[in-house]
Amino acid sequence: MKIRIAAAAVIAALVLSVIVFLMPPSESYNDPDTFWHIEVGKSMLEAGKVPHTAIHTFYGDDKLPYVPHEVGFQAVIALLYDAFGWAGTYLLTAACMILLVLGLYRMMLVSRKELGLPSRGREPILMLLLLPVMWGIYDIYFTTRPQMISAFLIVWFFVFLREFQIKPAARYMVLLPLISLLIANFHSGVWPVIIVFMGMALLESLVTRKLLNRRIGWRWLVVAVTVIGAGFLNAAGPKSIFFILTVTHGNFNLLINEWKAIQFNSMGNLAATCMLLAFVALLPFSIHKRFFRFIFMMGIFFLGVSNYKYHFFMWLFVLYFAAAVIESVPGLRRFRLSLSVKPLIIGLLLGLGVNVVYNFQHTPQPNSYKYPVKEMDYILEHFQGPARPKVMTLYGSSGYVMFRGGDVLADGRQDPFITDATKTVFGWTAFEQSMYGFPVYVTDLVDANHPDYVIVTRKNASSRFYTTWLSKYGSPIYSGDYGSVFQVNGKKPT
Repeated sequence: MKIRIAAAAVIAALVLSVIVFLMPPSESYNDPDTFWHIEVGKSMLEAGKVPHTAIHTFYGDDKLPYVPHEVGFQAVIALLYDAFGWAGTYLLTAACMILLVLGLYRMMLVSRKELGLPSRGREPILMLLLLPVMWGIYDIYFTTRPQMISAFLIVWFFVFLREFQIKPAARYMVLLPLISLLIANFHSGVWPVIIVFMGMALLESLVTRKLLNRRIGWRWLVVAVTVIGAGFLNAAGPKSIFFILTVTHGNFNLLINEWKAIQFNSMGNLAATCMLLAFVALLPFSIHKRFFRFIFMMGIFFLGVSNYKYHFFMWLFVLYFAAAVIESVPGLRRFRLSLSVKPLIIGLLLGLGVNVVYNFQHTPQPNSYKYPVKEMDYILEHFQGPARPKVMTLYGSSGYVMFRGGDVLADGRQDPFITDATKTVFGWTAFEQSMYGFPVYVTDLVDANHPDYVIVTRKNASSRFYTTWLSKYGSPIYSGDYGSVFQVNGKKPT
């Protein structure tokens, strides 16, 4: 029997390591927000203080207000990039993946425990359930952004919250506020989520009358006060943890694809559709007439169908429900094979370790067809001036321009660029100009904002507006993989 278990553990570790190895590091690069996160972090570390105004914009570095709501992530990613380049940023990806996967596995164990279901002997099945979710999260959402850190922090907060509900031990009175503090400083925009989770747990305790128990009630009061209080201990205070109110002001966020409703009938969203169907199929077998599981299911379902950003929560918490379904599957009821968590840890470390080594040997670089890599090389080589060049381009590639050394009209920081101070042509804010301006209103944007250069994509260059640009600005001074560069201000290179 011991030989059988040992063999199963070795096989599980090897299979997991191979699967993790097949999750290529290149998939975690080339998100447009990564670039400006690194640059903001670099500027913050050089200045030795948290920025409260936007840097590297057409309006100057001290003009537009900026809510610093991801400073922890920006500092860490800037340090890793400065030390090791792009390969260094994957170290954060790998670390976050390990912590998230272990949190998801622990969450499944907690889910079964609160229902009185034994987990011993079910470990191989739980690990199998974990694999597709792990793959999907990595492939879709682990794109070197703050959500990598907040994902595992939120999952572990939820795990400790449920364990506190089962047994209100003193250690959770420390761990829960600590995680609240970390979320508020690494990705405070999602901090309200853990408050909602805590509110659900408090409501559950009230329904089950646990909250009225004097021995338990005071512990809940301490947890609630300290978790909420810890959230306010961040660089921007209330503005940071309630950043969602800023970013959704005027519905500007709905202009960005990841905030739009998911088209579940599109083949491009097949993974999201499969996740939604799997989640719905699990519900009849996983609620078990428990009040918390019911209201939690409604919350996750609402988030999961809202938009791409919130759909992430369905991926994170589907296993909470899936773990309770094993007994409902006839072929799995009698299955028993006990495994410790060691094969999971070893498999993760092996797979991610090989990926880290490979990544340092063959480091992926920014995609020159997706971002103006060669175009910025040319601009920086030929630009003559004491300041940074003012470069106007599409919203999605402006973060890269800012990262490389240009000042931009607007990028993924969004909140500085939706202010009235940025309104010029057509009464549009800088954000609206960046989103609406290409290719139709390029000349109007140039007249209003006076950039040094305009970078247009190959698709834009083939539009009917191209002849207008040629007549007004002359031929492009450079054409690369991404598109063409027009110099609209200053002396052109010979």
